[in-house]
Amino acid sequence: MIKKMKTGKHAGQFQVRIQPINKVTGKRESWPVKYAKTRRAATALERKMWADYEDGMQLCDGNAIFADEFQKYVNQRKNAISPVTYRDWNNSAAEFQKYFKNTKIKDVTERLVEQFAHDFVRTHKATVGRATVIDHRLTHMRSFFNELVGKVVKENPVPEQYLDKFFRKSDFSVGKQQYLFTNDELESIKEQIQLELNNTTIANWGTRLALWIDLETGMRPGEVQALKFKNLVVEDDYPTFKINDSWSDYAKRFNGALKARPKGYARYCLPISQPLADFIDMFQEEQKNFLERHNLTNPEGLIFLNLHDYKTCANNIPITQRSMNEMLKKLCNKLGISGNGAQLSMYSFRHTLCTKLANKPGMSYPWAAERMGNSLAIFMRVYVKADRDINRKMMDNWMA
Repeated sequence: MIKKMKTGKHAGQFQVRIQPINKVTGKRESWPVKYAKTRRAATALERKMWADYEDGMQLCDGNAIFADEFQKYVNQRKNAISPVTYRDWNNSAAEFQKYFKNTKIKDVTERLVEQFAHDFVRTHKATVGRATVIDHRLTHMRSFFNELVGKVVKENPVPEQYLDKFFRKSDFSVGKQQYLFTNDELESIKEQIQLELNNTTIANWGTRLALWIDLETGMRPGEVQALKFKNLVVEDDYPTFKINDSWSDYAKRFNGALKARPKGYARYCLPISQPLADFIDMFQEEQKNFLERHNLTNPEGLIFLNLHDYKTCANNIPITQRSMNEMLKKLCNKLGISGNGAQLSMYSFRHTLCTKLANKPGMSYPWAAERMGNSLAIFMRVYVKADRDINRKMMDNWMA
């Protein structure tokens, strides 16, 4: 319906109204009134309003409480995401409930989201940057609204590149970086592991062997924990692992899939050295004898059963990520590797190997990214840094 206004602040303009009827409830729905300067523009606007309605943009749903609808959205996704991811989404739901309270979906604007972001950082004394808590919260909110665009809202109130848009560069924190090992440090750690494996009992082999494997493959800790002896295969004459599962210390169970991959998907890892492959074969036999002596079994064929705790071992629970990180720090302390303020953890191997792969002449980046279980974009943006060995060579080259 188009009507020319004679009074009021819109005098001289054409009022455009539509009154659609909900096909489910049979009731007339309220739709925002708009104005145009000419009858021709009003006619075009009326057509667009009806088109928006027919396309599913039912603004009546915008009256729902944002925080409540977000919680429902999270609950619906519970079985489709990992327990750790579900916990993170639930944390976002709790924060949105506290901040937005009874705010309706239609009232969540970009300006309001920006205020939330700044208030969150200030209240929690949080850092700003990629993969920070505020980054997660805004990512979750943007994902929720993405499914409503064109149906309930016209545009997402959480813009692309939201951190860059909401914060100044000076607000960003560098963040703690993972330590990158040099080639000499990697060789020293491997030699120390081999030395200790030869001088300790099989019950103490697990964490050290896990570090050796991670040092050569850069697998995620959860992928290392889930390794089975049958995962060790030969591909084009090179020993390697073909993996399709990971372990969650938080949920204390196997995830049934690799990170960000569908169930059933498997990938080959980087090839490993023959001495490591031979040691794993020997460890399988030694583990079997140990389990038989203690009336224990390994029905899943796990490499890293916790042989220190018989109850945990009987329940097929592997060694923890924490124990592996502590062993790495212990080894590094013996070797005088301090980390120089950067994080020293299992992920240090992953970041190191990704960096060395990217800096190796003739390396195929897509091949390297696939072996590490990442998209090429994530491989380059998150993991690849300046190789410390290359850095020294370049400085020597420049100064020569």
